Amino acid sequence: MKLREACLTIGGAVALVLVSALSVQAQAGSLASGEQVEKIAVVRDVQMRDSAVQGVIVNQSSRLLRDVKVVIHHNWLWKNERHPGDENPGRSEYYTVPGEVAAGGSLPFTYHLDPPLPQRADGHFVTSAEVISFTEVGQ
Repeated sequence: MKLREACLTIGGAVALVLVSALSVQAQAGSLASGEQVEKIAVVRDVQMRDSAVQGVIVNQSSRLLRDVKVVIHHNWLWKNERHPGDENPGRSEYYTVPGEVAAGGSLPFTYHLDPPLPQRADGHFVTSAEVISFTEVGQ
């Protein structure tokens, strides 16, 4: 067998293994883009109270949702954006919301910050949250 034929045979075998692996992954579960996630589950009414983030997960699908994971962003806005400070205290945190969200339903959540956001006079935080993953249950 020539070198070129051997490379083509090996390349074909690798492609077959990859296709098989992707097929198994598709059967076990699927991944969705950010836009697809937003069509199914969103976070509404995000508020900061003391050292806690409150919000409501809204299930816009016809299936039960579990293991809803959100990312909570604490964006720092400098008082003087033209001359910002050296250390940006903004941060992001991940939180898995306990419980299940019924089809077409909603589930309130509260996440207690640890450590709390720093109190500073040179700007303020803007907090937001979005769903990044979940498990759909049912058909």
